[in-house]
Amino acid sequence: MGNERSFMKKRKNGLMLSDSDIQVLEKNGINYLNCQNLSELLFMIQEVCYEIDDDELEELNIKLGEYNYYNYTNK
Repeated sequence: MGNERSFMKKRKNGLMLSDSDIQVLEKNGINYLNCQNLSELLFMIQEVCYEIDDDELEELNIKLGEYNYYNYTNK
């Protein structure tokens, strides 16, 4: 049985995020609810990553970047 906090769920704004993703975003002052799409959220995450060194946020940036590529890029 997997960790329920890591399951991605559709949020109010349509983004697919897990509870643990949201925890990392909130810890770093990123309001995901202000984002219309995943690309916008990734931009916000990258802006914060330039300013601070947070391994969890870097990992989330990579994870969501891959998710965005595999689910929303025409191949």
